[in-house]
Amino acid sequence: MELLEDQYPSDNESEEEVTTYTRIDLPALPSALLDKFHVSPNIEKFTQQQPHRPQMNHLFTRVPATTQGVKWTSFAFIEMRPTLQQRQILDKVTCQIAGQMQRHGLSFQPLHMSDLGSPLPLHVSLSGNLEFGSAAEVDAFEHMLRIEVLQQMAGPFQVDFEPSLKVYENVGRNALFLALGVKSEQKNGVLRQLWQAVHESFDFCRRNDPAGDNSVSTHESDISSRSQQSSGHERSHVSIARAFSFQGPVFDPNASTSVRQIDELNRVLEATPIDPTLLQALTFECTGIKITKQRSNVWIGFPENT
Repeated sequence: MELLEDQYPSDNESEEEVTTYTRIDLPALPSALLDKFHVSPNIEKFTQQQPHRPQMNHLFTRVPATTQGVKWTSFAFIEMRPTLQQRQILDKVTCQIAGQMQRHGLSFQPLHMSDLGSPLPLHVSLSGNLEFGSAAEVDAFEHMLRIEVLQQMAGPFQVDFEPSLKVYENVGRNALFLALGVKSEQKNGVLRQLWQAVHESFDFCRRNDPAGDNSVSTHESDISSRSQQSSGHERSHVSIARAFSFQGPVFDPNASTSVRQIDELNRVLEATPIDPTLLQALTFECTGIKITKQRSNVWIGFPENT
């Protein structure tokens, strides 16, 4: 009880005494710790090819399920960890847009904060979901990408955004996201270089993988890589909120009206640019990229400017 009395003020304490209890600010967690086990475990890769239960042998030893056809995945991206000021700006911008989009039946859920109020990182994609046939392929991909980054990148660069927000659909075409588009000069410059580095590394490790039957065909991977490489950098953006509809699904991806709906929303957004001062405050320096590997994010830094 004495310990509880020390932690909580009593009713007869004055306001001045109560205000003496101040919160101690703890140091931020290191990024290496935040990246560890950042990705949820991919259980499907061990179960999608084995729908029945593993059988037991005569010694009652569990026979492991086969992993034939298993696919390992990775994803390359530039991470943005918004500061407190940037989070406040994102809240302000999202609220302003939400007010304008109410007549379209849309609401927005910010992506920089979790449901419990914890800050979350945002990102600029440098690839789609890359699939590999073995863990060795993922290791080779990381190794080759480090070489490509060292050879192609001169050093850190600043990420700037276009003045107007834009709506993008996700890969599955079943959701809409409100996003800040990266400036065209950077899309067609340094981001194009990074996209090429990622997909050239992906193609290289797939051609040289010795795994044999466990690999996804090189032909399929080449088609996937080329399709992403041809247009991926042109869509470079940071999604800041997910759109939700008051009437149900945001839109029907199979309907002919879906494209027109997105175009209409983007015309509305183009007519309401962000305040230049706020936009400038959202810029950030990119000093490297990250890839997902197993359940962690792996950091690949740029060379330092000399």
